Amino acid sequence: MWGRFFIVLILALTPHAIVSVKLRDVEVIYQWKQLVYGFPTEADRLKAIADGNLVPENGTPIDVAPHQDSNKGSRVFTTIPRFTSGIPYTLALVSDSKESNGPVLQPYPDYSWHNSDGGDCDKITSVFRVAITECNQMFVLDTGVISMVQHCPPQLLVFDLNNDSLLHRYRFEPGTYIAVASLFIVPIVVVDDPPPKGRCRKLRVYIGDVSFHGLVIYDSELNTAWRAENKFMYPDPDHGTHLIAGEKFDLMDGIFGLATDRQQLFFHPLASVSEYSVPLSVINNRTNWLADVNSMTKSFRLVGNRTSQCAAQAMDSYNNLYCVIHNPIKLVRWNMNKPYSVKNEIEIPVDPELLQFVSGMKVFKTDGGKEELWMMSNRFQRIASGTIDFNEVNFRIVRRPLDDIQHGQLKQDLSQRLIFN
Repeated sequence: MWGRFFIVLILALTPHAIVSVKLRDVEVIYQWKQLVYGFPTEADRLKAIADGNLVPENGTPIDVAPHQDSNKGSRVFTTIPRFTSGIPYTLALVSDSKESNGPVLQPYPDYSWHNSDGGDCDKITSVFRVAITECNQMFVLDTGVISMVQHCPPQLLVFDLNNDSLLHRYRFEPGTYIAVASLFIVPIVVVDDPPPKGRCRKLRVYIGDVSFHGLVIYDSELNTAWRAENKFMYPDPDHGTHLIAGEKFDLMDGIFGLATDRQQLFFHPLASVSEYSVPLSVINNRTNWLADVNSMTKSFRLVGNRTSQCAAQAMDSYNNLYCVIHNPIKLVRWNMNKPYSVKNEIEIPVDPELLQFVSGMKVFKTDGGKEELWMMSNRFQRIASGTIDFNEVNFRIVRRPLDDIQHGQLKQDLSQRLIFN
C-alpha cells in the first residue's frame, strides 16, 4: 500500500510525468527496403534498364498523398524526385501488389507521362510534392530539373482524380524562377469556392522555392503567378548541420515547410529552428510584388522557435501545426492559439524508428469526417552519408488519427516523458 502511495506521490510531484489513457498508435501503412517499380509491360522494364532509367537504389520517396473517392476508392500517391538518373517515373500510386522489398509502385497517371527523361516538356520531369484539394483535384508541382540540369521550365499540372485526366497546365514565367538555381518543391492550395456550393475555380497555390529562397503565388482566376522574397526564407548557417538518429549531414535548404490556417501562411527553412508567418492578404495582392519581390518586409514575422530543425509540416482544421523535429526525433504539435515556444511544443509519443526524416506530411480527412496525419519517413541521413543498407526498412508511409488530440482526450504535460497506459 505504502509503496503504491509513494509511486503516485512521485508522479504527482514530477513535472515531466503524466498518467494517460491509451494513446493512438502510429500505424505503418507501407514500407520499403528499396523502391519497387512496376511497368506496363516487360518490354518497358527492359528498355528502362537498357537506357539507365531503372536503378532502384537511386530512388527516394519524398511525399505522400492519400485520397478517397467513390469512383476510384482509396488510393495513396507518392513522389520520387529525380535527384539523379535511374528514376523511371517521378509520380506514383502505391499498389496492393508486394515484393520482398515492399509494395509495387505504378506510374501516375500512366507511364507515357514519364518516360522521356526530361526530353519532352509536355510530360512530367521531376516532382517533389503534390497537393490534393477538396475538389478531387491533384496539383502536381514539376520542377523541370534532373540531376541539377534544368531540362524544362517548372510547371503546375492539375489532374482530375475522378478520371485521372489533365485539367490544367501552367508553365511558370522566367520572372518567377531562376533556371537551375530555383527548385520548386512544395505546393499548398487554398480553394476559395469549395464544393458543394462552389465550382473550384477560385484558388491560390503557394509554392516554396527551396534553393533560391522565395515564395511563388499562383492565382487561378488570373492564371498567373508572382514571386515574393524575404530574409526569413533563407537558411540559417547555425542550423545547416542536421543530426538524425545519431548521423550528421549538412544541408543548407531554405523555405521547406508550408502550412496555412487560411488567414496566415506559416513557413520555415529546413536549416532553421524558427517558424515564420505572413498574412495571406499580403501575399495574395499581386500589386505588392510587381515592383520589388522584397517589399512588405514588416508583414513577415517570427512566430517562435523549436528545439530542433524539422522538414515537412501540416496543419489540421483545429489549427494544430505538426512537424517531426530531428534531434531528438519527436512528433510535436503546436496550437496557434498559444505562443509558439518550447514550453508549448507538445510531444506526441511515437517510436522514433518509425519517424526519422519526415519529408512529406498531410492532414487527410476521411469520408467519415475524421482527420488523420499521414507522413512519409525516410532515412535521408543515411542517404546523405552513404550508409544506407537496403537489407533494412528505409522508407515508410505511416498515419495517425488525430481525434484524441483535437477533442482533448490526450492529456499531456509540457514534455510527456513518461506514459502509463
